[in-house]
Amino acid sequence: MVAAVVAVGVLAQAAVWWLISSRRVPFWPATSATFAILGIAAVLVRAPGSTDASSLVVGAGSGVALYGATRIVVASLLERFPSFAASVSDVYGRSQEVPGTVVWVLTLAIAIPGEELFWRGLVVSELRDLTSAAVGVGLAWFGYVAANAVLRNLSILAAAVVGGALWTVLGSVRDVGAAVASHLVWTSLMLLWPPRAARGKVPS
Repeated sequence: MVAAVVAVGVLAQAAVWWLISSRRVPFWPATSATFAILGIAAVLVRAPGSTDASSLVVGAGSGVALYGATRIVVASLLERFPSFAASVSDVYGRSQEVPGTVVWVLTLAIAIPGEELFWRGLVVSELRDLTSAAVGVGLAWFGYVAANAVLRNLSILAAAVVGGALWTVLGSVRDVGAAVASHLVWTSLMLLWPPRAARGKVPS
């Protein structure tokens, strides 16, 4: 049952990303609805373990560090690779599909918790049980990157590779609460102070 939910969930995310990349469905509502369903399904089939204050602090601190690293790396890539700049602009430009306050609610209250509950709460745990700790973490990270690659956006793919690695490790070494805190802090900072290529396209 759990394995089936994992498989269906991964395929569902990939399918929604494909529809978004094809401009058939709006980015923010589609991702939020998808991750809300995946998060609920994850909790129903395998309740996440408890978290504590130290995990939340570690997660939040790693989110700040990831944001700083993201700004440095993105700044170095924007001048060299125009296609990367376009992909960054595209992600934030889609925020104009809905009002800015709705973007914040959909992303921070629904999409990110659901995404983390599914990927770091369910997928990591299930794959570790089926294989081993190291192999399970590696497979979960690879699956996350592969699912996000379907969106065909370089900035999202880069975030999945680097951020996905961090959140997968946090979910494995600490708990899903640490991964949620890290992802929330990083995304909040990216929305508040986005890369230069996205300025003027951020929700207000």
